[in-house]
Amino acid sequence: MLSHSHVQDGVAEGVIVPPNSSGDLSSEIEVAAFKRLFPLRFFERHLSESIRPDGRALGKARDSTLALGAVASANGSALAKIGLTTMLAAIKMEVMTPSKESPDKGCIAIEFHMPPICSPLVRPGRPAEVAPVVSKQLSDTIVSSGMIDLEELSLVSGKAAWMAYLDIYCLDADGALFDAALLSAVAAFSHCKNSM
Repeated sequence: MLSHSHVQDGVAEGVIVPPNSSGDLSSEIEVAAFKRLFPLRFFERHLSESIRPDGRALGKARDSTLALGAVASANGSALAKIGLTTMLAAIKMEVMTPSKESPDKGCIAIEFHMPPICSPLVRPGRPAEVAPVVSKQLSDTIVSSGMIDLEELSLVSGKAAWMAYLDIYCLDADGALFDAALLSAVAAFSHCKNSM
C-alpha cells in the first residue's frame, strides 16, 4: 500500500511500502490525496509491484463469508461478505394470482438497495447511480440462468402461484458489488428452499 508521497520534478509520486508497515494519520491522508489527484499513477504503481491497493497480491481473491438465516422474519435470507463488501438478502413469499400469459408460473421481483450508510459516495435522498444497474444485472442473471424454475412456483394453474420478493441491501460497498449481491441472493434462495 502507499504510505507517503514525495515531490519529484514538481509532481507527487507515491511510494509503495509493505502492507504490514505502520503508518500514521498524516501518511494516510497523503495517500488518499495522491490517489485522488493522480488515480492512474496510483494504480500503475501498484500494478508495477504486482500488489493491489489493499495489500493483496494481484492473483489473490478477497476473503468471503456467508451466513444463512440472517433475518428471522424472512422466508429466506443470507448475509454475504466478499472482502469488506457486505450484502444482506431477504426473501418474502406471497401467494398471488398468476398472469393470463403465464398461468402456470410464479414470479420473482428483485430490488437492490444502496442506503447512504454503505458508502460515502451515496448521498441521502438521492439513489445511488449504480443501484438500478446492479438490480437489472441480478434480475437478468437469476431469470436467464434457470436457477429458479418459475413453474415450480405454481400452486394451482391459473389461480395461485408464489411471488418471491427478493430485497438485497448493500451494507458496505468496497467493490465487487454484483458478485456479493449475487452470492447473497443465491444463498437466500437456497435457505428459502430449505426452510419451506
